[in-house]
Amino acid sequence: MRKREPLDIYTDILANLIEGPKGPTRLAQACNINYGRLAGFTDALLEKGLIRREPRDGQEVFAATEEGYRVYALWSELRKRLPL
Repeated sequence: MRKREPLDIYTDILANLIEGPKGPTRLAQACNINYGRLAGFTDALLEKGLIRREPRDGQEVFAATEEGYRVYALWSELRKRLPL
């Protein structure tokens, strides 16, 4: 199995959070990444303001921010236009 590049994982996380907020366990499952490794990626995305933590039903979940939506849209457009 080919190791995914960090950029692929970041965009996978954003894509999943654009579908709707998710707790860390569900997000890790949806992105096919172990829970421990997910924390490093979510910490970086939180620091850059692309995702946020929010309380939901007594649990903390991750959600995409407006900036996260914009970055994901730009990346999606680049993928369509470039031979990647």
